[in-house]
Amino acid sequence: MQAALAILPVIALVALGHLARRFRIIAPANWPGVEQLGFRLLFPAILITSIYRSELSLGSLGSYVFALAVAFAATALAAILSRGALKLTNPRFTSMFQGSMRFNSLLVLAVAANGLGPEALSDLAVAMAFLIPVFNISSIVMLTLFPPENDQSRQVSDRRQTWRRITREIARNPLVLGCLTGLALNMSGADLPGWVLAPLDWLGQGALAVGLLSVGAGIEIKRLWQSDPAMWIGVAMRLVMCPILFLAAALIFGLPADQIASGVLLTAAPAASVGFILARQMGGDADFYADMFTWQTVLSALTLSLWLILVSHLIA
Repeated sequence: MQAALAILPVIALVALGHLARRFRIIAPANWPGVEQLGFRLLFPAILITSIYRSELSLGSLGSYVFALAVAFAATALAAILSRGALKLTNPRFTSMFQGSMRFNSLLVLAVAANGLGPEALSDLAVAMAFLIPVFNISSIVMLTLFPPENDQSRQVSDRRQTWRRITREIARNPLVLGCLTGLALNMSGADLPGWVLAPLDWLGQGALAVGLLSVGAGIEIKRLWQSDPAMWIGVAMRLVMCPILFLAAALIFGLPADQIASGVLLTAAPAASVGFILARQMGGDADFYADMFTWQTVLSALTLSLWLILVSHLIA
């Protein structure tokens, strides 16, 4: 029940973004600026503060983080293998790849705080500090390696130029820079004064809202009712395949009950709205990502509850 209640505000903000664009509360021409605000300022701010405040010592969490990495890597591999089988264009493939790996970290933390307790929050923060930079860099690499087929300037390049472009995209990507800044501050032991942290916290508080509103603005209701096997496969990868893989790894590694519960929550959560903005900025299929994200978010109100109920019985 807590999972369902925690996800209702997410659904509400996506719907509000759609209505704001449809009824021109914010004109369609202004939404690219809203997306840029989230991509270049708000999301980097929340990454900096969350990683800066995390306890990054792996210690007993090594097996936990490894089990999560195995689950996400296997799901991403399934997305890669689906490219040929589903005959996906490059933009749809890169959005499928993002949708299979990304997780809504703020939703996960909200649900964990309501139902799993402070220890689970601490474990999740450590895992996210390692996973978020890897996922963002992986997404940038895939978006760079698989540009839109009609983008001739990016299609015609040798291997050296390709890797130079990947390095350049990573080096200037605000999300990666936010993760690296947070890691550097955390590892340095610096004690940031309140006048530095407060503005970052204020920016971060708007990140989820702006991201979800942007996703809602990009949704066309008629698209959601089209029969699209690729979209449903992307939804199933995120909500079903990834938590199954983690649960199997967790049982093999003998993880404690609280880590199994928080890990299932993380792997069963819907994708993050930032993937939509990254797809829009780097040539992915943002509409396809928005469709997957919306269905993942709506259905996770049910599936998250079912997963947590299942785990509570398994580890009782």
